[in-house]
Amino acid sequence: MAVTMQKDRAERLPLDIQGEIGPTRPSETNIPPITINPERMGGTPVIGVERLPVEYLIGYLMKGGTVDEFVDEFDADREMVLAALQLIRVALADGWLAERVDY
Repeated sequence: MAVTMQKDRAERLPLDIQGEIGPTRPSETNIPPITINPERMGGTPVIGVERLPVEYLIGYLMKGGTVDEFVDEFDADREMVLAALQLIRVALADGWLAERVDY
């Protein structure tokens, strides 16, 4: 049932990103796509282990930039960027970033 729900959610994505963002895959070094370390960047969530805050990615995309432009501009690992977006997407779908309201 969970697989069907995830497939249904994926089918509602804009066509330009369907297929771009697949299941989260650990990299060859098993680094999670989003990490925090209180001793680096003040504990800011970053993409992989780079000093590249996830909020930069979100802001870049909100301003109309593309994933490929972001990767080029920040010399980021494209697979890790896509994995970070997938992790955010799953968190949203699972309700982690939403507050419950009674309508």
